[in-house]
Amino acid sequence: MKKSIIILSSLFIAAAIFTGCNPLSKMVKDAGEVDYKTTPSPLEMHAGKVPIDVTVTFPPKYFGKKVKLVITPSLVSDFSSSEKVDFKTQTIIGEKFEDNYQTISYKEGGTFSFKDTLDYDAKFRASDLKLSFQISTQNGKSANVTEVKLADGIITTPELVDGGMTIDGGLKRGTSLGKVVEVPVTKPEVRLETESAKFFYDVQKATLKRNELKKEQILKLAEDIKNASTDPNKELKGVKIASYASPDGPEDLNAKLVNERGTTSKKAFEKILSKVDVPEIDNSNLLMTETTPTEDWEGFKAAVEASDMEDKALVLRVLSMYSDPETREAEIKKLAAVYDNLRNDILPLLRRSEIKFEFQGRAKSDSELKTMLGSAPSELYQEELLYAASISDDATKEDAYKTYTEKYPTDWKGWNNLACVQAKQGKLSDAKANFEKVLATNENAHAALNNLGVIALANGDLDAAWDYFERAENAGCKSPNLSYNKGVISIKRANYSDAVDYFKVDSFNKALAQTLAGDNDIAISTLDNLGSSEYGLFYYLKAVTAARANKVDDVVENLRIAISKDSKLKDYARADAEFVKFIDNSAFRGVIE
Repeated sequence: MKKSIIILSSLFIAAAIFTGCNPLSKMVKDAGEVDYKTTPSPLEMHAGKVPIDVTVTFPPKYFGKKVKLVITPSLVSDFSSSEKVDFKTQTIIGEKFEDNYQTISYKEGGTFSFKDTLDYDAKFRASDLKLSFQISTQNGKSANVTEVKLADGIITTPELVDGGMTIDGGLKRGTSLGKVVEVPVTKPEVRLETESAKFFYDVQKATLKRNELKKEQILKLAEDIKNASTDPNKELKGVKIASYASPDGPEDLNAKLVNERGTTSKKAFEKILSKVDVPEIDNSNLLMTETTPTEDWEGFKAAVEASDMEDKALVLRVLSMYSDPETREAEIKKLAAVYDNLRNDILPLLRRSEIKFEFQGRAKSDSELKTMLGSAPSELYQEELLYAASISDDATKEDAYKTYTEKYPTDWKGWNNLACVQAKQGKLSDAKANFEKVLATNENAHAALNNLGVIALANGDLDAAWDYFERAENAGCKSPNLSYNKGVISIKRANYSDAVDYFKVDSFNKALAQTLAGDNDIAISTLDNLGSSEYGLFYYLKAVTAARANKVDDVVENLRIAISKDSKLKDYARADAEFVKFIDNSAFRGVIE
């Protein structure tokens, strides 16, 4: 960093002595009377651009009437004079020079202003804005004049926004990422679980056939009840028997069949349970009979809808047209061919008793869930598995979510949260692919829309990122993370006041936006409210705000802490034009050298 000292009386030094060229010689000789001003000084980078705004004021009786002056503004790197980039050349002429440029009066003098912008290049972060000059007459005589330093460059404080994302996201150093939106996962309550089996009956019969009593599903259910009764992690809630009759035949007969089937199925299952020795069977509240409709029209409708029988639409139309059971049955029987299919394929399934075993498991601790996720994930039900993945350690979280998505590939929540983990690990391609899987399922999934915006932001595509954030907002996203991400883009686009409004809670980047918007005192307060940080860059911004407030002691102290936490910040500070006015302060130099 070099301190800018401009002494107007020695701005121009002639490169040669001209004989017989009075206008040129006079302009060289009296160059110290010319006044220069540039805004801002030092130069600043905003939205990836470095603008200059230069005003040159010529005194009366200075600018030769037949003279042309060409000014070339340049950025010259402090690290190598060979690293140089030019702004657009500027030309002005005396009032009798024949050309179409702006003229300066010899008698009255005058002012010439120009603006230009360069794309920011990090090679010129520590640089000087210099002006070089060439003067010439209409007949071709010319002279070059020594370069003049006009300002230091370049303040690049807006680029701290990337490191700010690291700090605000609590990310690993070197990882710069906006804020993703994860689907919240809460610990599931212990749920009531059900197992079931069915007895089937012949038409108009309530007697169970022997083969029904020996069915595998019936015997397994009895064995599961026995095991649950002795499992300390399970609590039996009941065994319910619901009996049904198909909606064919007289209604009074069907009502009788429902009652009798309930009685026979209960007795039969009690006998089966007694053989497997379930102690709770003596509790009259364990085994109970449920009240069911006289005729199972709802079951009939569901079975027809699930079937692939021809003309099922005709049957469903009858059901929708008539509510009286007898009318329904009569109309369906008129469909002779259809009724044969119903009698063979649908109605037998409705003549049944359903035995439903209900039990409740013990609540598992977080530690147990994480252990089971690694050793026996199949023993966790869906909500438990998702929650276990969400509380997994950082080292295993990605694999945990992959386990969930493999088992439940249609649940977009798993894909979204898996991709969030991958994004934070820097696996942007994997994350993008998985966020897109979410949108393939639900194009208005606002979390995934925000998160794809974060990926686009990380890849430097601000327009695409903004579009995703707008879509997420329109889809109903209320997360403060979305607003934060829009604040980041606003900083990158140099819309600093807008950025301040987008940051809803105190953060590094909110303080940065306040600093850049000119609210330096408020920025200092925001940083103070945040307390301490493990990141050196946090204290670096505190040093910048102190420098803008001209508090040299705070600059020195915060830079000392920043560099102690991140040694790379020493070189960064040494080339930072934010601190140019402290370059002669011994305490400041003691920190950066």
